[in-house]
Amino acid sequence: MKHQTAGTQMGIYYFHIRDEFGLIEDQDGIELPDRVALLMEVIQSADEFARETTVQPKMRFEVTDADGRTVLVTPVQQSAEIWDLLASMSVTTGGVH
Repeated sequence: MKHQTAGTQMGIYYFHIRDEFGLIEDQDGIELPDRVALLMEVIQSADEFARETTVQPKMRFEVTDADGRTVLVTPVQQSAEIWDLLASMSVTTGGVH
């Protein structure tokens, strides 16, 4: 389900989690304005997930759009590490541009 809001394409994305035991499907989804927001949400979600649970080496996010198409697959651990790197760059360099 996508619609236009003030010239911005909105989309609903589902953040499924896959590990060696199978797939945990996101039933709710999240509405995001664009792909940049999607990437930021993946990084933030991985960070929160890594802090709240034990991340397994093979655990990954499988992000699908409202039509069920996979738009992004990323290991949770690597996403959390990227978020930490971006956060440290923000502090040491005065921001990420």
